[in-house]
Amino acid sequence: MARHSDGSSLLFLHPVGLDRRCIEWLDLPPVRAVTMPGHGERERARLGLTLADMADEIVGHSTGPLDVVGASLGGMVAMHLALAHPDRVRSLVLACTTPRGDSAVMNDRADATEDKGSAGMLEDTLTRWFTPAALEADRDTPYMAYARERLLAMDPGALADTWRAIGTHDVLERLGEIRVPTTCIAGMRDLSTPIDVMRDLAARVPDARLVEMDAPHMAFLERPREFSVAVLEHLAWAGEHTPTEGALR
Repeated sequence: MARHSDGSSLLFLHPVGLDRRCIEWLDLPPVRAVTMPGHGERERARLGLTLADMADEIVGHSTGPLDVVGASLGGMVAMHLALAHPDRVRSLVLACTTPRGDSAVMNDRADATEDKGSAGMLEDTLTRWFTPAALEADRDTPYMAYARERLLAMDPGALADTWRAIGTHDVLERLGEIRVPTTCIAGMRDLSTPIDVMRDLAARVPDARLVEMDAPHMAFLERPREFSVAVLEHLAWAGEHTPTEGALR
């Protein structure tokens, strides 16, 4: 993994259904992206795998301090990473994500995925993720073609597993333990994560700032240039930031 001048590494954690290739549209310094279990080329994980397990695996395959950028599912895993391995995280970018999953909604979505298959859930997912304008231009947009291809290719069982894992995710009452510089990126057109959720998240993390983008849930795909600028500004801010007590130094 490429390192920056201060010894830290930039790591991107992707949303449900995508894989490490999703960073293709971002204009960032050397960045590594990992593929979550059951996604991309990776086989379906064991039953009962949690987001905390995903975070532990990431730490086991990396070294040194990390600046972690997580979008949607990736942001949830990033929170677990910062809580379970605070000595490994220098800073966080939490984009269009939530500290608490809705188990009823996620379990229903998992059941529907197993019943209808990935193809049967595709349009519902894309509608939650992108703006109407992006959906209308679907066939002419590389990132839309990528998202569609990845969702269609994913094993419905693995996708359902991930929805259920999100349903068990709950770090809301522990957000005050995250002691590193954190930028929360909210999409003002996000149908999956209402902006009030992101505002509350930013308010609960001691050293957090909120950036609001005119973007949907997949802000980093639909507005990659603006998203990249927000990450670069975060890295500059985090590099100048004085850590709070207990933060990675």
